[in-house]
Amino acid sequence: MHVTHLIYGLALGGLEQMVIQLASRTRARGIGASLLALGPDGPIGEVARKNGLDVELLPADGMSVPALMGIRRALEKREATVLHAHDLGPWLNAVAVRALRPKTRVMATFHEQRTPQGRKRQAATVAARFSDALVACGDKVRQDILGWAPGGARVPVIANGVPLEEATAASRASARTELRIPEGAVAIGYVGGLREIKGPDRLLQAFIDRFAGRDDVHLYLIGEGPMEEDLRRAAQGHDNVHFTGLIIGAARLLPGLDVYAQASLSEGRSLSMLEAMSAGLPTVAHDLLPVREIHEHENTALLVPLGDRAGLGSALQRLAADARLRARLGAVARERARRHSIEPMVDAYEALYRELAARA
Repeated sequence: MHVTHLIYGLALGGLEQMVIQLASRTRARGIGASLLALGPDGPIGEVARKNGLDVELLPADGMSVPALMGIRRALEKREATVLHAHDLGPWLNAVAVRALRPKTRVMATFHEQRTPQGRKRQAATVAARFSDALVACGDKVRQDILGWAPGGARVPVIANGVPLEEATAASRASARTELRIPEGAVAIGYVGGLREIKGPDRLLQAFIDRFAGRDDVHLYLIGEGPMEEDLRRAAQGHDNVHFTGLIIGAARLLPGLDVYAQASLSEGRSLSMLEAMSAGLPTVAHDLLPVREIHEHENTALLVPLGDRAGLGSALQRLAADARLRARLGAVARERARRHSIEPMVDAYEALYRELAARA
Protein backbone atom coordinates (compact mmCIF):
# COMPACT_ATOMS: atom_id res chain seq x y z
CA MET A 1 0.00 0.00 0.00
CA HIS A 2 1.02 3.60 -0.52
CA VAL A 3 -0.02 6.78 1.30
CA THR A 4 0.38 10.16 -0.37
CA HIS A 5 0.42 13.14 2.00
CA LEU A 6 -1.10 16.28 0.49
CA ILE A 7 -0.01 19.59 2.03
CA TYR A 8 -0.01 23.26 1.07
CA GLY A 9 3.42 24.39 -0.09
CA LEU A 10 6.86 23.40 1.09
CA ALA A 11 7.42 25.98 3.81
CA LEU A 12 9.36 24.83 6.84
CA GLY A 13 6.86 24.69 9.72
CA GLY A 14 5.88 22.42 12.54
CA LEU A 15 3.09 20.77 10.55
CA GLU A 16 5.36 20.01 7.62
CA GLN A 17 8.06 18.57 9.87
CA MET A 18 5.50 16.39 11.64
CA VAL A 19 4.23 15.08 8.29
CA ILE A 20 7.79 14.13 7.36
CA GLN A 21 8.20 12.31 10.67
CA LEU A 22 4.92 10.47 10.14
CA ALA A 23 5.66 9.52 6.54
CA SER A 24 9.21 8.41 7.36
CA ARG A 25 8.18 6.29 10.33
CA THR A 26 5.26 4.59 8.58
CA ARG A 27 7.53 3.96 5.60
CA ALA A 28 9.90 2.13 7.95
CA ARG A 29 6.92 -0.06 8.85
CA GLY A 30 6.36 -1.14 5.25
CA ILE A 31 3.90 1.53 4.10
CA GLY A 32 4.91 3.41 0.96
CA ALA A 33 4.89 7.18 1.48
CA SER A 34 5.21 10.29 -0.64
CA LEU A 35 4.75 14.02 -0.15
CA LEU A 36 2.70 16.08 -2.61
CA ALA A 37 2.56 19.86 -2.17
CA LEU A 38 0.25 22.40 -3.75
CA GLY A 39 1.55 25.94 -4.02
CA PRO A 40 4.93 27.56 -3.38
CA ASP A 41 8.29 25.85 -3.14
CA GLY A 42 10.31 25.89 0.06
CA PRO A 43 13.04 24.17 2.10
CA ILE A 44 10.95 21.31 3.50
CA GLY A 45 11.26 19.44 0.20
CA GLU A 46 14.98 18.96 0.67
CA VAL A 47 14.44 17.88 4.29
CA ALA A 48 11.90 15.29 3.12
CA ARG A 49 14.24 13.94 0.45
CA LYS A 50 17.02 13.58 3.00
CA ASN A 51 14.58 11.42 4.95
CA GLY A 52 14.16 9.17 1.90
CA LEU A 53 10.73 10.48 0.87
CA ASP A 54 9.42 10.95 -2.65
CA VAL A 55 8.47 14.64 -3.01
CA GLU A 56 6.55 16.40 -5.76
CA LEU A 57 5.52 20.05 -6.01
CA LEU A 58 2.49 21.17 -8.00
CA PRO A 59 2.74 24.96 -8.52
CA ALA A 60 -1.05 25.20 -8.91
CA ASP A 61 -2.64 27.21 -6.11
CA GLY A 62 -6.12 26.67 -4.68
CA MET A 63 -8.66 24.40 -6.33
CA SER A 64 -8.33 24.34 -10.11
CA VAL A 65 -8.43 21.86 -12.97
CA PRO A 66 -4.59 21.82 -13.24
CA ALA A 67 -4.31 21.15 -9.52
CA LEU A 68 -6.84 18.31 -9.54
CA MET A 69 -5.37 16.69 -12.64
CA GLY A 70 -1.88 17.02 -11.17
CA ILE A 71 -2.93 15.31 -7.95
CA ARG A 72 -4.62 12.54 -9.91
CA ARG A 73 -1.48 11.97 -12.02
CA ALA A 74 0.67 11.86 -8.91
CA LEU A 75 -1.61 9.26 -7.30
CA GLU A 76 -1.65 7.09 -10.41
CA LYS A 77 2.12 7.33 -10.77
CA ARG A 78 2.62 6.03 -7.24
CA GLU A 79 -0.39 3.69 -7.24
CA ALA A 80 -1.46 5.40 -4.03
CA THR A 81 -4.16 3.74 -1.96
CA VAL A 82 -4.72 6.47 0.61
CA LEU A 83 -4.63 10.23 0.09
CA HIS A 84 -3.96 11.88 3.46
CA ALA A 85 -4.63 15.62 3.30
CA HIS A 86 -3.49 18.02 5.98
CA ASP A 87 -5.83 20.91 6.87
CA LEU A 88 -8.75 22.43 5.02
CA GLY A 89 -7.48 23.55 1.60
CA PRO A 90 -5.57 20.39 0.69
CA TRP A 91 -8.46 18.27 2.00
CA LEU A 92 -11.07 19.96 -0.23
CA ASN A 93 -8.79 19.28 -3.20
CA ALA A 94 -8.37 15.67 -2.10
CA VAL A 95 -12.12 15.07 -1.97
CA ALA A 96 -12.57 16.62 -5.44
CA VAL A 97 -9.88 14.28 -6.79
CA ARG A 98 -11.83 11.32 -5.45
CA ALA A 99 -14.45 12.05 -8.11
CA LEU A 100 -11.70 11.55 -10.73
CA ARG A 101 -10.21 8.51 -9.00
CA PRO A 102 -13.00 6.81 -6.99
CA LYS A 103 -10.78 4.01 -5.66
CA THR A 104 -8.76 6.50 -3.60
CA ARG A 105 -9.46 6.45 0.13
CA VAL A 106 -9.46 10.04 1.37
CA MET A 107 -8.74 11.19 4.91
CA ALA A 108 -7.69 14.45 6.47
CA THR A 109 -6.01 15.68 9.62
CA PHE A 110 -6.91 19.07 11.06
CA HIS A 111 -3.95 20.53 12.90
CA GLU A 112 -5.42 23.82 14.11
CA GLN A 113 -8.48 25.07 15.93
CA ARG A 114 -10.20 26.70 13.00
CA THR A 115 -13.81 26.52 11.74
CA PRO A 116 -14.55 27.02 8.02
CA GLN A 117 -16.87 29.92 7.27
CA GLY A 118 -19.31 30.82 4.49
CA ARG A 119 -18.97 28.85 1.28
CA LYS A 120 -16.00 26.94 2.65
CA ARG A 121 -18.18 25.67 5.48
CA GLN A 122 -20.79 24.47 3.00
CA ALA A 123 -18.09 22.81 0.91
CA ALA A 124 -16.56 21.18 3.99
CA THR A 125 -19.91 19.76 5.10
CA VAL A 126 -20.39 18.16 1.68
CA ALA A 127 -16.77 16.98 1.49
CA ALA A 128 -17.07 15.26 4.86
CA ARG A 129 -19.65 12.89 3.36
CA PHE A 130 -17.03 11.67 0.88
CA SER A 131 -14.18 11.29 3.36
CA ASP A 132 -13.22 8.15 5.21
CA ALA A 133 -11.98 9.95 8.34
CA LEU A 134 -11.52 13.49 9.62
CA VAL A 135 -8.76 13.23 12.20
CA ALA A 136 -8.47 15.84 14.94
CA CYS A 137 -5.10 16.54 16.55
CA GLY A 138 -6.76 17.19 19.92
CA ASP A 139 -10.07 17.22 21.80
CA LYS A 140 -10.95 20.88 21.18
CA VAL A 141 -10.24 20.53 17.47
CA ARG A 142 -12.57 17.51 17.42
CA GLN A 143 -15.34 19.55 19.05
CA ASP A 144 -14.92 22.19 16.36
CA ILE A 145 -15.11 19.60 13.55
CA LEU A 146 -18.26 18.07 15.03
CA GLY A 147 -19.79 21.55 14.91
CA TRP A 148 -19.82 21.59 11.10
CA ALA A 149 -19.42 17.96 9.98
CA PRO A 150 -22.63 16.05 9.19
CA GLY A 151 -23.91 13.37 11.55
CA GLY A 152 -22.17 10.07 11.05
CA ALA A 153 -18.82 11.59 10.08
CA ARG A 154 -15.90 9.66 11.52
CA VAL A 155 -13.87 12.08 13.66
CA PRO A 156 -11.21 10.27 15.70
CA VAL A 157 -8.58 12.03 17.81
CA ILE A 158 -4.98 11.17 17.04
CA ALA A 159 -2.99 13.48 19.26
CA ASN A 160 0.12 15.11 17.87
CA GLY A 161 3.34 13.66 19.20
CA VAL A 162 7.02 14.53 19.01
CA PRO A 163 10.28 12.60 19.27
CA LEU A 164 11.39 12.70 22.89
CA GLU A 165 15.00 13.72 23.30
CA GLU A 166 16.58 14.25 26.70
CA ALA A 167 18.24 17.64 27.13
CA THR A 168 21.81 17.41 28.41
CA ALA A 169 24.41 19.84 29.65
CA ALA A 170 26.21 19.41 26.33
CA SER A 171 23.11 20.10 24.23
CA ARG A 172 22.36 23.18 26.34
CA ALA A 173 25.88 24.53 25.94
CA SER A 174 25.85 23.88 22.19
CA ALA A 175 22.48 25.59 21.73
CA ARG A 176 23.48 28.64 23.76
CA THR A 177 26.66 28.94 21.72
CA GLU A 178 24.74 28.75 18.44
CA LEU A 179 22.23 31.36 19.61
CA ARG A 180 25.04 33.51 21.08
CA ILE A 181 23.28 33.84 24.41
CA PRO A 182 25.36 35.98 26.80
CA GLU A 183 26.79 34.07 29.74
CA GLY A 184 24.45 34.11 32.70
CA ALA A 185 21.55 35.68 30.77
CA VAL A 186 18.02 34.30 30.99
CA ALA A 187 16.91 33.31 27.48
CA ILE A 188 13.23 33.45 26.56
CA GLY A 189 12.43 31.97 23.17
CA TYR A 190 9.77 31.18 20.61
CA VAL A 191 10.07 28.74 17.71
CA GLY A 192 7.62 28.95 14.83
CA GLY A 193 6.13 31.08 12.10
CA LEU A 194 6.15 34.85 12.48
CA ARG A 195 2.51 35.17 11.52
CA GLU A 196 -0.49 36.75 13.19
CA ILE A 197 -2.19 33.60 14.48
CA LYS A 198 0.95 32.74 16.51
CA GLY A 199 0.99 36.13 18.23
CA PRO A 200 4.71 36.99 17.99
CA ASP A 201 3.84 40.70 18.10
CA ARG A 202 2.06 40.23 21.43
CA LEU A 203 5.01 38.33 22.83
CA LEU A 204 7.42 41.02 21.64
CA GLN A 205 5.29 43.84 23.13
CA ALA A 206 5.01 42.07 26.49
CA PHE A 207 8.75 41.42 26.54
CA ILE A 208 9.68 45.03 25.76
CA ASP A 209 7.23 46.26 28.40
CA ARG A 210 9.12 44.39 31.11
CA PHE A 211 12.69 44.00 29.89
CA ALA A 212 13.54 47.06 27.78
CA GLY A 213 17.13 48.07 28.50
CA ARG A 214 17.95 44.86 30.38
CA ASP A 215 21.06 42.96 29.37
CA ASP A 216 20.39 39.97 31.63
CA VAL A 217 17.19 38.80 29.89
CA HIS A 218 17.04 38.19 26.12
CA LEU A 219 14.28 37.23 23.69
CA TYR A 220 14.93 34.94 20.71
CA LEU A 221 12.37 34.71 17.90
CA ILE A 222 13.34 31.65 15.89
CA GLY A 223 11.58 31.45 12.53
CA GLU A 224 10.36 33.56 9.66
CA GLY A 225 7.07 34.81 8.28
CA PRO A 226 5.08 37.76 6.94
CA MET A 227 5.29 39.72 10.22
CA GLU A 228 9.08 39.67 10.44
CA GLU A 229 9.68 43.13 8.94
CA ASP A 230 7.16 44.79 11.26
CA LEU A 231 8.53 42.92 14.26
CA ARG A 232 12.08 43.99 13.48
CA ARG A 233 10.93 47.61 13.27
CA ALA A 234 9.17 47.32 16.63
CA ALA A 235 12.34 45.86 18.18
CA GLN A 236 14.71 48.55 16.90
CA GLY A 237 16.83 49.91 19.71
CA HIS A 238 16.31 46.86 21.90
CA ASP A 239 19.59 44.97 21.84
CA ASN A 240 18.17 42.11 23.90
CA VAL A 241 15.73 41.08 21.13
CA HIS A 242 17.12 38.70 18.49
CA PHE A 243 15.75 37.36 15.19
CA THR A 244 17.45 34.20 13.97
CA GLY A 245 15.55 33.71 10.72
CA LEU A 246 14.68 30.26 9.49
CA ILE A 247 16.64 27.45 11.15
CA ILE A 248 16.17 23.87 10.03
CA GLY A 249 15.87 21.50 12.97
CA ALA A 250 15.30 24.41 15.36
CA ALA A 251 14.11 22.05 18.12
CA ARG A 252 17.77 21.33 18.86
CA LEU A 253 18.07 24.91 20.14
CA LEU A 254 15.36 24.58 22.77
CA PRO A 255 17.69 23.20 25.50
CA GLY A 256 19.60 26.49 25.33
CA LEU A 257 16.55 28.47 26.44
CA ASP A 258 15.34 29.04 29.99
CA VAL A 259 11.70 29.86 29.17
CA TYR A 260 9.55 28.99 26.19
CA ALA A 261 6.88 31.55 25.24
CA GLN A 262 4.17 31.30 22.59
CA ALA A 263 1.37 33.87 22.51
CA SER A 264 -0.85 32.06 19.97
CA LEU A 265 -4.35 33.38 19.36
CA SER A 266 -5.52 29.90 18.37
CA GLU A 267 -3.97 26.44 18.59
CA GLY A 268 -4.53 22.81 17.74
CA ARG A 269 -1.89 20.88 19.62
CA SER A 270 1.33 22.84 19.33
CA LEU A 271 4.31 20.76 18.31
CA SER A 272 6.73 23.47 19.43
CA MET A 273 5.17 23.49 22.90
CA LEU A 274 5.52 19.71 23.09
CA GLU A 275 9.15 19.93 22.00
CA ALA A 276 9.77 22.61 24.62
CA MET A 277 8.23 20.37 27.27
CA SER A 278 10.50 17.53 26.17
CA ALA A 279 13.46 19.90 26.58
CA GLY A 280 12.38 20.58 30.16
CA LEU A 281 11.28 24.18 29.65
CA PRO A 282 8.53 26.03 31.49
CA THR A 283 6.12 27.74 29.12
CA VAL A 284 4.25 31.05 29.05
CA ALA A 285 1.16 30.96 26.84
CA HIS A 286 -2.40 32.15 26.44
CA ASP A 287 -4.97 30.14 28.36
CA LEU A 288 -6.58 28.36 25.40
CA LEU A 289 -8.42 25.06 25.70
CA PRO A 290 -6.00 23.24 23.32
CA VAL A 291 -3.08 24.53 25.41
CA ARG A 292 -4.70 23.16 28.56
CA GLU A 293 -4.80 19.75 26.88
CA ILE A 294 -1.02 19.56 27.36
CA HIS A 295 -0.22 22.18 30.02
CA GLU A 296 -1.38 22.81 33.58
CA HIS A 297 -1.24 26.34 34.99
CA GLU A 298 1.34 26.71 37.77
CA ASN A 299 2.48 23.14 37.24
CA THR A 300 4.10 23.05 33.79
CA ALA A 301 3.32 26.56 32.55
CA LEU A 302 2.03 30.01 33.40
CA LEU A 303 -1.15 30.60 31.41
CA VAL A 304 -2.69 34.04 30.98
CA PRO A 305 -6.02 35.17 29.49
CA LEU A 306 -6.03 35.83 25.76
CA GLY A 307 -5.36 39.51 25.13
CA ASP A 308 -3.92 40.21 28.60
CA ARG A 309 -0.70 42.00 27.61
CA ALA A 310 0.13 42.95 31.19
CA GLY A 311 -0.49 39.39 32.36
CA LEU A 312 1.75 38.01 29.64
CA GLY A 313 4.53 40.36 30.67
CA SER A 314 4.08 39.55 34.35
CA ALA A 315 4.35 35.80 33.65
CA LEU A 316 7.56 36.33 31.67
CA GLN A 317 8.95 38.52 34.43
CA ARG A 318 8.05 36.04 37.13
CA LEU A 319 9.83 33.16 35.42
CA ALA A 320 12.84 35.26 34.44
CA ALA A 321 13.32 36.24 38.09
CA ASP A 322 12.79 32.84 39.70
CA ALA A 323 15.21 30.04 38.78
CA ARG A 324 13.58 27.63 41.24
CA LEU A 325 10.16 28.15 39.66
CA ARG A 326 11.66 27.57 36.21
CA ALA A 327 13.28 24.36 37.39
CA ARG A 328 10.09 23.07 39.06
CA LEU A 329 7.80 23.75 36.11
CA GLY A 330 10.40 22.49 33.64
CA ALA A 331 10.89 19.20 35.48
CA VAL A 332 7.15 18.48 35.53
CA ALA A 333 6.89 19.50 31.85
CA ARG A 334 9.67 17.06 30.91
CA GLU A 335 7.85 14.23 32.70
CA ARG A 336 4.51 15.17 31.13
CA ALA A 337 6.10 15.15 27.68
CA ARG A 338 6.33 11.36 27.93
CA ARG A 339 2.57 11.26 27.34
CA HIS A 340 3.10 12.94 23.98
CA SER A 341 5.65 10.67 22.34
CA ILE A 342 5.43 10.39 18.57
CA GLU A 343 5.21 6.58 18.68
CA PRO A 344 1.53 6.29 19.77
CA MET A 345 0.65 8.83 17.07
CA VAL A 346 2.40 6.75 14.39
CA ASP A 347 0.77 3.55 15.72
CA ALA A 348 -2.70 5.10 15.38
CA TYR A 349 -2.10 6.40 11.86
CA GLU A 350 -0.62 3.10 10.73
CA ALA A 351 -3.71 1.25 11.95
CA LEU A 352 -5.99 3.71 10.16
CA TYR A 353 -4.00 3.51 6.90
CA ARG A 354 -4.13 -0.28 6.89
CA GLU A 355 -7.85 -0.30 7.64
CA LEU A 356 -8.61 2.10 4.77
CA ALA A 357 -6.34 0.23 2.37
CA ALA A 358 -8.17 -3.01 3.16
CA ARG A 359 -11.40 -1.33 2.02
CA ALA A 360 -9.94 0.06 -1.22
